[in-house]
Amino acid sequence: MSQTPGAPGTPGAPNPQDSGSRKHVGLADIAGAAGVSKATASRALRNPESVSSGSMAKIKQALAILGVDSRAPHATSREMVALVRPSVTAGDVDPYARLFDILTSKIFAQGIAAVHVEAASNRVDALAESLLGPVGSDPHIQGAIVLGGGPAGELAAKLAARSLPQIRVSNARHEDGISRIVLDATDGITTAVQHLVHLGHRRIGLAVLRDSAAAARIAVFRKAMANVLHIPATRDQAPVIEAAGGTMAGVSAADELLRQQCTAVIACAPSLSFGILEAAARTRLDMPRDLSLLTVGDVPDADVIAPPLSQVSYDWEAVAVSALTEVRGMMADPAEAVRIDYSVTPDLVLRASAVPPQRR
Repeated sequence: MSQTPGAPGTPGAPNPQDSGSRKHVGLADIAGAAGVSKATASRALRNPESVSSGSMAKIKQALAILGVDSRAPHATSREMVALVRPSVTAGDVDPYARLFDILTSKIFAQGIAAVHVEAASNRVDALAESLLGPVGSDPHIQGAIVLGGGPAGELAAKLAARSLPQIRVSNARHEDGISRIVLDATDGITTAVQHLVHLGHRRIGLAVLRDSAAAARIAVFRKAMANVLHIPATRDQAPVIEAAGGTMAGVSAADELLRQQCTAVIACAPSLSFGILEAAARTRLDMPRDLSLLTVGDVPDADVIAPPLSQVSYDWEAVAVSALTEVRGMMADPAEAVRIDYSVTPDLVLRASAVPPQRR
């Protein structure tokens, strides 16, 4: 990690009844479950000594029911940190799932209440109001860690407008003045190209999500192909497919790259990787004998997929520690907080999905 200027089942982690989704727990939820006013709930979370023992007992019980209570002495800590990620559509894959779980565990281990937030486009204003409270009042939370872009980025901007201590973890830089850890996939793409060429591949395709980071990733891919293979790396020589999110988009991207006779594909999102695996199965290709696949980014259970996926991935433990350390420092002294900008490069993890090319 270089600096430039400028789970369920885990002790203390939420345990929602539906393990496939996470529910945002706001002050109104806590107050409603405890049968007290929002003002009483807010005072209890900030200063437990300011409310009666009866009200405090009700609020502790409500926190436990809602999955916020860590059943530890610090369960009602005055500090509350929002852990924000974009909502994921049905059938898609959350690229931040592992980091989210690690952060949850570490936040609760430090005696802080973690408020899980899934940001959707139609809920950004309501979520901001729930987390911040009325203008002119103290926010209900003391800090935030925001994962990803889209609606999560929109919510981060609203939190920044109220000067809330926060740090963003995303795959793109923005001049918005918010401290951030950038997951730099560009070096990972270069590493992926170098490894596949070393294996003997010459016809390599790129599948990338159609988002704000696409142009930079495509440029790096074509530059790497030109430098490593000593070719002009035109569109014909370095095929690229920009796809929407979701597994079916990955299937479509894979179909097109296979039509262009690619022997290896670099996928820049988990959903695209799963789509490529599906497309290979539909066309009865033997992976990796007929098609090698290397993913840039974190794929859940990559080591147990058939075939186990080679990937360029991040040290999520290190990212989580840095994000939590930085935001806690900002919370301790907001007036002296200095904007930070970290860039994290991924490492190559070799498994079985990338091998030398075979005749197809």
